Amino acid sequence: MTELRPAANADPAQWLLRPDADWWDLVRYGPPGFDVYVRIALVGGGDRGGDEPALRIALATLVSHTTTPAIGYAAIWEGWTSREPTPRAPRVAIPNRAMLLFSGRVDELRDAPALAWFGSADGVYEEPHLAWPEDQAWCLACEVDEEIEFTVGCSEDAAQGLCIALPGTVRRVRYGAPAPTYRD
Repeated sequence: MTELRPAANADPAQWLLRPDADWWDLVRYGPPGFDVYVRIALVGGGDRGGDEPALRIALATLVSHTTTPAIGYAAIWEGWTSREPTPRAPRVAIPNRAMLLFSGRVDELRDAPALAWFGSADGVYEEPHLAWPEDQAWCLACEVDEEIEFTVGCSEDAAQGLCIALPGTVRRVRYGAPAPTYRD
């Protein structure tokens, strides 16, 4: 049984909405200001990966790089699926990507979209679009149209942990650096 639920209000997401962050950079990189930004291939590479998506491995790794693993947030683009009615949750007003805010344990954020819309992740896998722990130690960003990589803004220690957990799939980048979005 999941404990993912609509956040009480949109306040936990206010730190994302900074005037110095373009909406496109925000949805692809998270907010500016982290020590390190890494881009991680969505699929392939690494010994631990196998069939497990890299985003799941990244979140499992990032759990040990927060002081608040019991409280995390996932912002999910409100239009990610039209198969079901949009759940009721506080709205985060990101230009061109309005999102709904949910909270739960950090280790449950990997299934946030399916859990929020369907109440179960069985047979459905969709990455959360923005995810972070309550202490804001890191932020994972996976733009809804990304097909190649997602980004984590974090500490040096967390970046090293991600490199170990996902060998060959992690590369350091500058915040907002141009990166391909699509495979073709």
